[in-house]
Amino acid sequence: MRLNDRYLPGLRWLEGYNRRSFSGDLLSGITIAAMLIPQSMAYALVAGLPVEYGLYACIIPPIIYALLGTSNKLSIGPVALDSILILTGLSLLAEPGSDQYLEMAISLTLMVGLIQAFFGFIRFGFIASFLSYPVILGYTCAAAVVITVSQFESLLGVSVEGRNTVTRLMQFVGAYESWHWLTVAVSACGIAFLWVFQRWFPKLPSALLLLIVGMLCSGIWNAQANGIEVIAFIPQGLPLPRVPSPTLEQLVALIPTAFTVSLMGYVGSMSICKAQEKPTDKFFVKPNQELIAMGAANFVGAFFKAFPVSASFSRSAAFVKAGALTQVSAVVSSFMIIIIVLFCTPLFASYPLPKPLLAGIIVISVYGLFKYHDMKSLLSQNRNEAIVMLVTFALTILLGVQQGLLAGVILSIAKLIYNSARPHMAELGAIMDGKLFRNVDRFDEVIIREDVLIFRFDAPLFFANADYFVQSIYRWMQQRENPDALRAVIFDAEAVNSIDTTAIRAMQKLIETLSKQDVCFYITNAIGPVRDSLFNSPLKIYITPQTMFATIHDAISYIDHGVGSNDGVGVQTNLIPVGD
Repeated sequence: MRLNDRYLPGLRWLEGYNRRSFSGDLLSGITIAAMLIPQSMAYALVAGLPVEYGLYACIIPPIIYALLGTSNKLSIGPVALDSILILTGLSLLAEPGSDQYLEMAISLTLMVGLIQAFFGFIRFGFIASFLSYPVILGYTCAAAVVITVSQFESLLGVSVEGRNTVTRLMQFVGAYESWHWLTVAVSACGIAFLWVFQRWFPKLPSALLLLIVGMLCSGIWNAQANGIEVIAFIPQGLPLPRVPSPTLEQLVALIPTAFTVSLMGYVGSMSICKAQEKPTDKFFVKPNQELIAMGAANFVGAFFKAFPVSASFSRSAAFVKAGALTQVSAVVSSFMIIIIVLFCTPLFASYPLPKPLLAGIIVISVYGLFKYHDMKSLLSQNRNEAIVMLVTFALTILLGVQQGLLAGVILSIAKLIYNSARPHMAELGAIMDGKLFRNVDRFDEVIIREDVLIFRFDAPLFFANADYFVQSIYRWMQQRENPDALRAVIFDAEAVNSIDTTAIRAMQKLIETLSKQDVCFYITNAIGPVRDSLFNSPLKIYITPQTMFATIHDAISYIDHGVGSNDGVGVQTNLIPVGD
């Protein structure tokens, strides 16, 4: 492996890079910059920060990711979900927009970078698996509602005091007579403009066009004098490098938000990677390196007043659709935003930007996060997972995005534990004249022998489900019309991929109990690792051609005729090879 592949994997995309590749990246970079400028400013407001912080977040972090990332399909920058997490987490510690709030936001970026990079170095990329689809679906749909309601102050021109989303919504409705109707009209026109252009002219940068038209109209007709909130000042020039200096107390207070933003940023980015990855790709995404890359992007960005960034669903799709071949496209976008920050910000003094238009951009941007059809589909597919989704959705709206997400994760883990402790077990019977054995509850014409109980266990057999395993067998035995007729129990272990010492001890006790009742215990279809574990245990004495068989049919043949297969497959292990 070459040095740049190991330490700067982003450079591998430059192998064979030519003028044609740059043309695609240049066009894509211009397109993404046109999306980033209005979105980054809008998401900064969502996070409770000045709009210029959104622009700063689009300069350094994408360049760092371009050098260290392993995907050529991600557009790194501010995103709506991260912004609402930042606002809900930091607003409990400081007043949004205050100097303390700004300092804590930059410190948060530093912490997010350190956490993500640390997880990457210890190869913790699998952590994304702990957020199930129902949790992510419920959380993102609720976050779309929370973000939308959070913009009602700018959309309606009225302020409310409530923190809870439901309470705020009710207060907005109750303050109907106080709405600033000119602000409402501007908001409605902006949303309608974006909807029409995205529907009929999707290739045009509708959000950027809206800002340009809105700023011109605002300057000509003096929107501020008519009671419309505007942004009339953005500092000119690039932010000077500065080391964040949080207190120890602030760092401790930021830990929950930092972990939440780190996790959600990584999960969202990996979801995009998986959705866009193709078998024909030249290189594949490396999860641990992605954590390092995003961590470094946030860590370095913190020294240049950037707030936490991750990959955007909408921009990443546009990134590829516009012809991007490498992350050179992201570098082009960064340089375009540098030009804006250096030369174009004085225009805001003469042509101030109406806040209702930025709020409209946010509402349209997060509209795609509310996946109503996916929620409806999940409700009809799986009731238990739908409950997890609905609880996550409800608690996110009622309690907040962090609390809702945490509740969803806890529910998912609880569901995982329950499923592990109570896995699927099935009693089997013969069909097709004994050629196959299937679940007796799923087949009508299944033959169940009085003297033989056959069952299958569809999970790893370990301490959490060992008691359930034994109790289920006893229950089946007791439910038989004539329990005394039973003389054999056959355990089809085909679906068991591992077995621990607790389960082995429980099985040993079960075998001894059955033996006292003159009932023999047989194991069939056990895979190699399970046979090895049994051989290394007190059950070693049961690994014989008379107790373990390759198929259920072999076991039945031995029970009926005293003759089974002699090929040794049923008892072969890596420790005592038998046969080929």
